[in-house]
Amino acid sequence: MIVSLLAGLALGAAPDDVKAAPDFCARLAANAGIDKPAAPDGRTEWTVNAMNFGQRFVFGGSAATGVGVTPVEPATVEDYRRLEKACEPMGKGAVCHLVGPVNFRFIWKGQTIVTPMAAGERATILVAGTRTTCRTEQAA
Repeated sequence: MIVSLLAGLALGAAPDDVKAAPDFCARLAANAGIDKPAAPDGRTEWTVNAMNFGQRFVFGGSAATGVGVTPVEPATVEDYRRLEKACEPMGKGAVCHLVGPVNFRFIWKGQTIVTPMAAGERATILVAGTRTTCRTEQAA
């Protein structure tokens, strides 16, 4: 599965089986090694902190979390324009209102995780300091 995801990204296209996989936030959580609870309405929602309690309070550590989007290739000028405001700064973080198709880049605990989103999928990602929340939204 991971090999097919990486191969699809190397070619610039989302894999064919993206829609057959769980929803976007569930796939992102699996790719990043995050436990993900399901929301009561069946959609996936999770919140995580890039630093655990000991790192924050005992050792005073720091962590960087980042987000970004790239279009699925072959991309048009309209695809790039659509993604210009997908992720915007908000306070000490960012908010991403994602509508697929898109490749979402999540920098988490020193790794860059790229997770494709299929056409019609929707999700909201909120980064506030070291906390990240992902909620899969209902498709349009």
